[in-house]
Amino acid sequence: MADNRPMADKNTARNWGIQTLAEFVGTAMYMYLAIGGADAVTRGSVTQGAASLGDAFAFGIGLVVTAWAFFRISGSHFNPAITFSSLITGHITVPQAFLYFVAQLLGAMLGVALVRGTTPHTETIGQVNQLMNGESIARGFFLEFFLTAILCFVYHMVVHEKNRSTFMAALPYGFTIFSCHLFATRYTNAGINPARAFATSVAARSFSHAHWIFWFGPLTGAILAAALHILFRYLDYDRVNPGIDAENHAQYLRAQSAVNEANVHNTGPGGYSTGSGGYNTGPGGYNTGSGYNSNVNYNNSSGDIAPNFQTGNTATTTNPTAR
Repeated sequence: MADNRPMADKNTARNWGIQTLAEFVGTAMYMYLAIGGADAVTRGSVTQGAASLGDAFAFGIGLVVTAWAFFRISGSHFNPAITFSSLITGHITVPQAFLYFVAQLLGAMLGVALVRGTTPHTETIGQVNQLMNGESIARGFFLEFFLTAILCFVYHMVVHEKNRSTFMAALPYGFTIFSCHLFATRYTNAGINPARAFATSVAARSFSHAHWIFWFGPLTGAILAAALHILFRYLDYDRVNPGIDAENHAQYLRAQSAVNEANVHNTGPGGYSTGSGGYNTGPGGYNTGSGYNSNVNYNNSSGDIAPNFQTGNTATTTNPTAR
């Protein structure tokens, strides 16, 4: 039976569905990090809780500082799981991923070796990943799996999805590591990074019987994060809440109007395209087909949002001087 509802109603229902899915996934991630982290820190002695908090600060702040420094050069992966997930989503190539992987392993070993060489020889490496406090192999695996999936998904959304705050991506990236370590330090010493797990084990000359979970847990979690990111891109999540990056209410209303006008011209079954253009016809590309495309330009001379409308391969911009 044909759906005779107005296009605006169809798009509203579709957008609500995408937003509801985002709320479901986001709330689950939030509760997992918040409840898990709070329980881990408050269990055991005060000393153990303080140790977990210190561990989280060390890794979180360390990542913010270094990620901010190298973000414009390499993207600041520093983690084979992030690299693997970015490979799946098409943001890097296979040769680049291989080079990143080798560099991360060697860099991690050099960093840990420098720790050994600049601290008293009586000090031991206390960050070797292992199961602790009754954590089973299965539970440890899925702990590493889910925490790495959250980390990789956050990375995709703040780094690969360009917006006004992309230049500050190191902050949410580092805060995510902080939250993950707050949760997992008590149970697995918070691996979430195969390079980190391998390097500390090499330096300590101690590989636990469950060392494999610190590879397979994060790498499989990276697959889940990539799938989730691809799903939201496929659903055109960025059209659900147009104007979210607007600087004022007037810009927000203009962005809403631009998308609404685009929806009026939409007669195709895909929801946003009247032509035959595909959503993703090449690595890293999101709209290379000939369909009707509407986007929003924030960089016009008046400071307001100027909608750009593109049909086929010819673009008409409301402000020709916009960069």
